[in-house]
Amino acid sequence: MKLTTLNLQGFEHWNDRQEHIVQYLHDEQPDVVLFQEVVYLPEISPYTQVQLLNQSLHYPYCQSDVSRLQRGIDYPVYREGLAAISKHPIVTAETVVLQQDPTDEHNRIITLLDLFTNGQVIKLANVHFSLTDDVDFATAHLAETLAIITARGERRIIAGDFNMSDLDATKPLWSDFYTASTATEYVTFPSMDNKRIDYVLLPKEFEFDSIKTSSDGLSDHRALTASIVLK
Repeated sequence: MKLTTLNLQGFEHWNDRQEHIVQYLHDEQPDVVLFQEVVYLPEISPYTQVQLLNQSLHYPYCQSDVSRLQRGIDYPVYREGLAAISKHPIVTAETVVLQQDPTDEHNRIITLLDLFTNGQVIKLANVHFSLTDDVDFATAHLAETLAIITARGERRIIAGDFNMSDLDATKPLWSDFYTASTATEYVTFPSMDNKRIDYVLLPKEFEFDSIKTSSDGLSDHRALTASIVLK
């Protein structure tokens, strides 16, 4: 199974980027794509960026939760969230609101997706954690996400924008049960000191076959694509 994750950066410079995103996904042909910073801005379009992309990509299954009301610079209020497109049936999709630190201006959600592929249900979590500044919001969000999944007796492929530059520093939280994409060197946020802040955490019953990133031009992030061996 091939999985791609990409932070879409809202509608910033959209006319310049949309064609590049479509071309990349056409070339890579991932089975499922997880998107972050999916926005609904009726002043720009009656559709989200994912809906616009899928008019060209034609993935048969699409899921979105664009429910977070955010304050913007150009627009007083806009809606933001997560979305996914898939070649395989999305059996269930559940959105969970994460706890919000009093000093965090963002409230964050995760989406728990169940896909049916190759005769089995594959469980995923699409995440976009808060940027860490003086308070480590991202690690708290990761710990809560793992606690939710563990409490359900599940193992999920966790992928998205973790907003942390050193995922390996959080190994005590996940290393017993997960393997990280950090075993491969890559950059997903080149505009900020060539950092990587997008990751895939893979349950140990699966294996990474390959991990690679897109070129620049799709977003302020590079797309991260992982080919996964489903045992």
